[in-house]
Amino acid sequence: MTVLCRVRRLARSLSFAVLGLGVALGAAACGGGEEEAADAGAAAESSPAPVLGADDGRVQLTEDVAQTIGAGGEEGASLLLTGYEEGEAPAVLISVEEGSGETAEYTLELGDTFDVDGASWRVSEIGFSDSGSMPGSATLTKEE
Repeated sequence: MTVLCRVRRLARSLSFAVLGLGVALGAAACGGGEEEAADAGAAAESSPAPVLGADDGRVQLTEDVAQTIGAGGEEGASLLLTGYEEGEAPAVLISVEEGSGETAEYTLELGDTFDVDGASWRVSEIGFSDSGSMPGSATLTKEE
């Protein structure tokens, strides 16, 4: 009977040791995630978000939100996505106000190019939304 008690005690001690080791390894794994998250946050702060607004050679327009670009003119140009047309050949409606005060309207399909402030821009993405809370978008890429 004493041998059986010793085996039970040994099994119980071994199970607690394994449980403690598992908890320690889990805590160590979770602790490393904070450092990775801090590194990722520092990297995000050092580079602009490529999806929103203007970036080097790329502009994402969201409905009714003006973006200003300056490719060569003194005052740049203001771009505004005013709407879109769905169908077999989807298109976006973009209003462009040059620094001189001139305004032009463009209806552009995916892949179309147009000149703004001395640079050529291509419509590289078009996004539609059926919900009023999610506006449509278009991404323009500067042609080299």
